[in-house]
Amino acid sequence: MSAKEVVLADPVTLALDADGITSLAPNLGKMSGVKPDVRNYMILWSKAQPGSSQVEWTVAAPADGMYGVTIGVNGVGMRLTVSSNGKKVGGAVKEAEWHHLELGEIPLKAGENKVLLEIEAPTGKGNKGGNRFLLGPMELAQPAVRDAMLKEAVAARVQPDWFKDAGYGLMFQWTNRATPPRGDIKKWEQKVDDFDMDGFVKLVEDSGAAYVVWSITWGNQYISAPIKSLDAIIAGRTTQRDLLGEMTERLHEKGVKVIFYYHYGYDCMHSVDKEWMEAAGGYEADKTKLYTNLGKILSEIGTRYGEKLAGWWFDGGERYLNCHFDGSSGAEGILSVPFKEYTAMVKTGNPQRMVAYNSWIRPRITEYQDYYGGEGQKSFDPEKLTDGVFNSGRQKGLQAHGCFILEKSWGHIEKNKTIPKPKFSLAKLTGFVKKAQENRYPLSINLEMYEDGSVSPESYALLKALKAAVRK
Repeated sequence: MSAKEVVLADPVTLALDADGITSLAPNLGKMSGVKPDVRNYMILWSKAQPGSSQVEWTVAAPADGMYGVTIGVNGVGMRLTVSSNGKKVGGAVKEAEWHHLELGEIPLKAGENKVLLEIEAPTGKGNKGGNRFLLGPMELAQPAVRDAMLKEAVAARVQPDWFKDAGYGLMFQWTNRATPPRGDIKKWEQKVDDFDMDGFVKLVEDSGAAYVVWSITWGNQYISAPIKSLDAIIAGRTTQRDLLGEMTERLHEKGVKVIFYYHYGYDCMHSVDKEWMEAAGGYEADKTKLYTNLGKILSEIGTRYGEKLAGWWFDGGERYLNCHFDGSSGAEGILSVPFKEYTAMVKTGNPQRMVAYNSWIRPRITEYQDYYGGEGQKSFDPEKLTDGVFNSGRQKGLQAHGCFILEKSWGHIEKNKTIPKPKFSLAKLTGFVKKAQENRYPLSINLEMYEDGSVSPESYALLKALKAAVRK
């Protein structure tokens, strides 16, 4: 697999989970006129050609039953039909954005079943979708099972008032790759030892931020704390100084909450961590080993920081939903992460800890999460929110939240470059935040940060002015 290409394994019989939701990615079936769209070292989604196309999966069911069919789609004008064992259901795509389309129920018998998805997409002048007919995974679940899971997930959601009414917080992608304005990057242990925690805490206090989203990893698997479970997998990736512990403790004293952003180290456009991925099982077709290893790391972190860790923000949500995003065979391992168990596991040490799986512009990855990742979002339509929670659409039921770049990039990883000036005026930024306060959703303002923990003077001044404008 490369950043833009993938070699697909041959389709195989996929095991159906009668007690859960089975996610059938198009790349796991026999495709005709449908092609995976590979970006950033992953199958992001699949694209159907104008006209007729189809995907056929073979699934093995443990017993006879009726299964509801839901699929993620983007492309006005598409008509989808799904058939199995003589019954056909379908529907048309009428919404302009990504959303889940419910198609009805199909019968599956004990043993092997053929499930056929047929797509009719407009051609010529009728092609209102601009030749973008996109498909996410198709989900099969018995209606009673799905209803029970939704009820259970909703009951378990954590959507605290402090987050609804935070207004804004700060977000940082500071990791082993953070660079100084000039010169070479320090070695990991030295970089962490030299981080100016006093200056960082003062920045947060001066900014008026109610919380901090801190990237404990980004692209590479290096964690600024003595995490034993990571040491057991690969050496040289942790530090003696517990920077994360100092941060959570110091900010807790100031009444500032902390959310950890986590990128498990998968290959992406800005970074490839081959040594880690090989050690953790990330390149194996069966991703069970990988997610077991991640679980050990995340559980240890959750236990270590307890109630001082208020939330998680997991990047690369599609890799959790489609564990064969790399084109590997569905014959080996899990199709999706077991979200119920995984979400409960990452709340180890604090059952009130919030969780988000970043779905970017896609529909929510799972019901077993608390808030929307909100990548790139600066505001939301108040009509689509009730008390800060989406009342309809692709993120229905999740607490609204947005995060966006203040300057140029998510993290300062360019060498011999200074951080650019903010791209938003005080008036613009104040407008975003006041709207968020009025509608009970928070915004995470992402700052670039130098190796020593300092930021752009212009950005610092802007945040101080924002505090004066919106904090009473």
